[in-house]
Amino acid sequence: MVDPVTYLGSKDFLLEVARGNVAAHAAVNKFGQAPSGVQTTATDIWDRADATPTQQVWVAPTAARVHQITSTSTSDTSGGAGAKTLRVYGLTGWGTAEANEDITMNGTSNVATSSSYVIIHRMKVLTKGATNANVGTITATADTDSTVTAQINVGEGQTMMAIYGVPSTQTAYVTQYYASLNKASGAAATVNNRLLVNPEADTELLNFLVKHTIGTQSTGVSHFAHEFLPPFAVPGPAIIKISGIGSGADLDVGAGFDLVLVDN
Repeated sequence: MVDPVTYLGSKDFLLEVARGNVAAHAAVNKFGQAPSGVQTTATDIWDRADATPTQQVWVAPTAARVHQITSTSTSDTSGGAGAKTLRVYGLTGWGTAEANEDITMNGTSNVATSSSYVIIHRMKVLTKGATNANVGTITATADTDSTVTAQINVGEGQTMMAIYGVPSTQTAYVTQYYASLNKASGAAATVNNRLLVNPEADTELLNFLVKHTIGTQSTGVSHFAHEFLPPFAVPGPAIIKISGIGSGADLDVGAGFDLVLVDN
């Protein structure tokens, strides 16, 4: 590790951050998809926002909770054809840096996390069988609250959630965010894409501030990427997410954001 100033004039600073060569800095690329799930009311861009809709708005547990990891398929197990093991990433408290742990899947039976989490913002399959990354839908459900904090859809192998928790020990510098609208046929549609921040995640979890907004439309601009110059600072504890409001129902939207985490 070296001091960041060493790289400023001679090397690609963001590349060196991603390589782990800059002390107290980390790169994060967060992306998600609402599979045909953006409705005419606020819809977070994550795996459970679908055409049913199953759950438009993501909800964090009310306190640090043990989560039960399970699949809808018996093939997602240590000896099965689907997901064998997966890694969970999140915060065990709003004052601690990101933690992770590995889970050995047991099909449709619950497997408890060893740690309690105030937010799980990523899960990914580590080892798998011959059929697919994950045969069933894998969920992380908080004890007591019964809230699904994260989900891996069938065959995806990882969560697709444009949601991220920042602890009080770090500041997130958002370098860009982006979104796209997919619509093959039917009436023209638009989506109001919003970058949202909850700056008081340690005291309340429901209220988010709008930090930026850009529209996409199926007849013209279907993708955008907005760069922040200088980067947009989000001190922790905070939750960053992207939400969309459509002109019609069941719109397929993908979105994400990139940031650099800096230790305070």
